[in-house]
Amino acid sequence: MAWFDRSAGGKKGPDEELEKTPEAPKPASEPMPVAVAQEPKPAPKVAEPPPSTAGLVGYLYKGSRVSGQLSFQGPARIDGNVDGEIHCQGTLTIGPGAEVKAKITCQAVVIHGKVEGNVSAKEKIELIAPARLIGNIDAPRLIIAEGVVFDGDCSMGVAKQKGGVSGSHSVVADTAPVAQSAKANS
Repeated sequence: MAWFDRSAGGKKGPDEELEKTPEAPKPASEPMPVAVAQEPKPAPKVAEPPPSTAGLVGYLYKGSRVSGQLSFQGPARIDGNVDGEIHCQGTLTIGPGAEVKAKITCQAVVIHGKVEGNVSAKEKIELIAPARLIGNIDAPRLIIAEGVVFDGDCSMGVAKQKGGVSGSHSVVADTAPVAQSAKANS
């Protein structure tokens, strides 16, 4: 087989021909350079909060332990351990790795972690998996996602407006015999 070149150089050598032809795929036994390349390891963050904590007035990092009363004058996030009482004038977010044993009173609460104690909110309480809440809830709105464990009582303010829970049970008990007698007369 002959190689022809239009330039004045005459014949092409085998090395020149290989440069212009596409590279044949390598056998499967040889790993491709792209597959062998490893992702660079991220540098450990020492004192930087995650980007989602930019507007917070307080943040307890994972590994933090607090015992006593906490008071936040704005939104806060807890990823550590707390034992005591928490008051927050904004939204309190309890991270997935957090363990809280406290009475919580806030504007709004979003729970991803484990909480043991009563939780009260003026706006809403949101439980997002893998949240575990052992205690009572008092809030006008409650959002519970699939995969959440909630063991306690829930009060959404309706019973207080109608005069208590016992009053509402007696109304149901009084109407039940009337409904049965209406069916008997038919």
